[in-house]
Amino acid sequence: MNATWLKLLLEVSADDPDEARRRQLLNILLLGLAVLTLLTLVVTGAVTASNLADPDSSALLAFLGSLTVVAGIVLVFIVNRYWSDLVASSLFLLLLTTIITFSDHPAKVVEGRSTFLFTIPILMASVILRPWASFALAGLSSAMIAAVALRLPQYIPPFPTMLGFLAFAFIAWVSSRSLENAVRELRAVNRELDERVEARTRELREANIQLAQANESLMELDRLKSRFVSTVSHELRTPLGVVQGFTEMLLDGVYGSLADKQRNALDRIDRNTRTLQNIVNDLLDQARIEAGQLSLRFAPFRPGELAREVESTMGVLAEREGLALTTSVDPGLPDALYGDRERLLQILLNLVTNAIKFTEEGGIHVRMVLPDGVQSSHWAIDVADTGPGIPEEDREAIFVPFRRLDESMTRRHRGVGLGLSIVKQLVEIMEGTISVSSELGQGSTFTVLLPLKRARKE
Repeated sequence: MNATWLKLLLEVSADDPDEARRRQLLNILLLGLAVLTLLTLVVTGAVTASNLADPDSSALLAFLGSLTVVAGIVLVFIVNRYWSDLVASSLFLLLLTTIITFSDHPAKVVEGRSTFLFTIPILMASVILRPWASFALAGLSSAMIAAVALRLPQYIPPFPTMLGFLAFAFIAWVSSRSLENAVRELRAVNRELDERVEARTRELREANIQLAQANESLMELDRLKSRFVSTVSHELRTPLGVVQGFTEMLLDGVYGSLADKQRNALDRIDRNTRTLQNIVNDLLDQARIEAGQLSLRFAPFRPGELAREVESTMGVLAEREGLALTTSVDPGLPDALYGDRERLLQILLNLVTNAIKFTEEGGIHVRMVLPDGVQSSHWAIDVADTGPGIPEEDREAIFVPFRRLDESMTRRHRGVGLGLSIVKQLVEIMEGTISVSSELGQGSTFTVLLPLKRARKE
């Protein structure tokens, strides 16, 4: 509160920053002089009051002089705040020079202890008026000292003192000019910096607007892409289903017996149709996930039955590749869990299919376990293979959509690089995590960690 009051007292608004600076500086000087004068007033008032029976004329004169100075300070303050800083500064310097002139014995003023005090208003003049004003105050101080010297018994013009005042005025003028030039240059630099900051801010604002527009365009393109992929994938499923249906009917002999070459050709059609269906299903799932349209259907399921279905579904494919596929279920795992069985089966089939693709010898083992024992709040699915392993720098990239790492390996296996990406996104929708540990030449293990939700007993 006091700081705010003092700020309002000292600061004076002005259009010219130099004028505002000089007015504020004058108010600071007035405040300092007022404090000194009030202290003098208190002391002289106390001395005068204590000697009412035998009043001291010098103390009384000092008291009256202090009152006059206070009145002068108030007048200068009012003129400075509401009228002209030039007039106020001139009155203040005149008041200060007068106080110095009559504050001591004439001899001390001319050539004694009070002479150096005249340098104070000379220095102040170059700061609160103009640099050249120091010479005017040097002349005024010389005139005041010469007038005081006339009262002395032996009048000797104080030429050395006058020359000293002129020399001090020159120093004050040079210093003040240097200060004003420095302030002017600093303001120019500040203006230039402000202009640069404003220009950069404007450019940044425009860049942000353009970036926002580009981002909106990209989002719109992404929405259109997802909608296009979803529509095309959905439309492709029907003819592919028809092709596969007729292929199976031909293989089953519905339309008559087949020659060996015909059966081989139909087998190839059947395998490629299933591959194409898997790609279309992956694209459709990816589009639904990106559009936020994929929902889970939770229901009770048995993890043991899930493991057996994976083994029966993928066992033929693994055997065809000369690999062994085995499954195991932790005895501590509840007999029934609660979750989306179809999506869990999709996760397992994708992981096992991926393991079969990149494993040339050995096998794949699927485990369902409680990682932390019976007190565990999660259950885990491990899919381990004996493939070539995954370099550490590529273990994050394998979950990026449409990203395929080793072209020499993936070129032999069809797909668009969505299998592991969909697995990761499905696991995250289920509030789980997926990680991979691998050692080059020893194989890889994908671990899916999911919340343990026991199915309610009927």
